[in-house]
Amino acid sequence: MSGWSVGLVLFGICLTLPTLYTGAITAEQLGFVDAAKAIGLASAVLALMSIPAAIVGAQTRLSSYLIIEFVFGKKGSDYVNILLALTLLGWFAVTAGFFGQTLAIALEEIWGLAPPTWSLTLVSSALILVTTLFGFKAIDRLALFAVPLLICFLIYVSKLAMTDVSWPAVLNIRGANPDYFYTAVSTVVGSLIVGVVLMPDLSRYARTTGDCVSASLLGNGLGNFFSMLMGVLPAMITGLVDPMAYMIALGLAGSAFIILVFATWTTNSVNLYSTTLAVAVVRTKTPEWQLMLVSGAVGTGLAMLGITDHFIEFLEWLGVIVPPIAGIYLVDYFLLGQQRFPSELRASLPDYDRAAMAAWVIGTILSAIIFVTEVSVSNIPSLDALVVTAPIYLVCRRCWPSRLNRSPSAA
Repeated sequence: MSGWSVGLVLFGICLTLPTLYTGAITAEQLGFVDAAKAIGLASAVLALMSIPAAIVGAQTRLSSYLIIEFVFGKKGSDYVNILLALTLLGWFAVTAGFFGQTLAIALEEIWGLAPPTWSLTLVSSALILVTTLFGFKAIDRLALFAVPLLICFLIYVSKLAMTDVSWPAVLNIRGANPDYFYTAVSTVVGSLIVGVVLMPDLSRYARTTGDCVSASLLGNGLGNFFSMLMGVLPAMITGLVDPMAYMIALGLAGSAFIILVFATWTTNSVNLYSTTLAVAVVRTKTPEWQLMLVSGAVGTGLAMLGITDHFIEFLEWLGVIVPPIAGIYLVDYFLLGQQRFPSELRASLPDYDRAAMAAWVIGTILSAIIFVTEVSVSNIPSLDALVVTAPIYLVCRRCWPSRLNRSPSAA
């Protein structure tokens, strides 16, 4: 596949309700100019971080789960994949929670109905679970049409919001908390950091290194910047954070309901599907449909308990605990020259790679301490996590040399 094709898939992943919420919250705190700067900086960081991860996938032609197995060991990789599964499950729960809120606002506005939000979350999540179990392929194909439609619709929403407002007036709007800038950068990075770590899942289909660069810049760079910025303008002008609420205020109740429901439905089906795949790597003997049922039930329960109330904290911690995984396999691949992952070596992999496991635990703990104490090098916790973990892994590899010769010369 071309970098353009992979990038468009990534672009579509960015177009979600949580993304629009993040953009709106950022604008509320910072105002338009600083919000655009924070989102732009975070998008640039995400794009630059995803390029090397994409190259690993394109050159090895392996999924992220197999790469993790080669680096962390047969059983060690299970712990890493469990963490990734939990983060993906968290995303399903967050999106389900926002979906329930969106449905509640829409039903009250359009039909005058006011059912409890938790009941809408429960019903919509159940329907998503059923369609993912029996019709994921059809939904995946339909999502290809949803992405261009949603892009055009969001542009129209922003243009409509600007009808009676001038650009100088928008640029002069100040946020409630100017000190929120680096927190905003952290939350935006956290919103896509799991996708960066799992970048090989898509980039393994890319043709060249150049395609990896273009896909990263288009998807995690431009795609994220556009998606969040589309949530900034209407939120600032209407004073409303919820996408459904500000679209209703702009007179778009019916069309917004259809497009947001459809887009969120397809996105959360992908979230649930990805969660199931991550769990299936660990629970190899359990049928995937059973794993999907359990994952869907747990995620729905978290949504009904109010995980969206802790959305920003969720994003901030994702930006801290996930990057060490990428830091280790990137150092393993690029700096240590262990650039071959031949299938014949899988049988001889150790249960645990001590160096990788030790570096992961130490790097994650130190990254969390740095985040909590606010003793930051770059003011961006995700970058700090990478910077901290990389040298730790190099030291650990000195203490526990690899038992496998995976260097290019081994071929």
